[in-house]
Amino acid sequence: MKNISPRSGKAFDTFISLCFPSLTALLLVIVTTSSCTTQSSYRMLAPTQSPKHSNCELEIYRTSYPDREFSEISRIDVHIERTYFVSSVFDDALPEIKKRACDSGADALIDIREISSTINLGETHIYHVTATGIKYKERPLSKIKGE
Repeated sequence: MKNISPRSGKAFDTFISLCFPSLTALLLVIVTTSSCTTQSSYRMLAPTQSPKHSNCELEIYRTSYPDREFSEISRIDVHIERTYFVSSVFDDALPEIKKRACDSGADALIDIREISSTINLGETHIYHVTATGIKYKERPLSKIKGE
């Protein structure tokens, strides 16, 4: 009796040659169109400040506050969604947080809050960061000279 395997013969070769390019193309489309999305914004809490360049010097206070006086000037939000079981962390959001803080004219960030969740049976990870942009108050010249 002849052994007939689904992986032997012309039928299998024909199946592979017809289906493999289509499956490869489908996989490429899925990976490139639905892997990650990032949205960010800021809202002014005080009169408009002059924006700084997008890679400005910025202090970040995750668990404390600055030792000098400041005013809250903006609220920064960054929202990241990733699929294929890939999650996000603070360092993923940091470049966009810094850019928006600089756009708002902030000197530093405080009150950083992170929210992380999943949907679609854990396949899609949602990560949201909110921070408050602050502007340092100028110290009077007499105080600076007298120190």
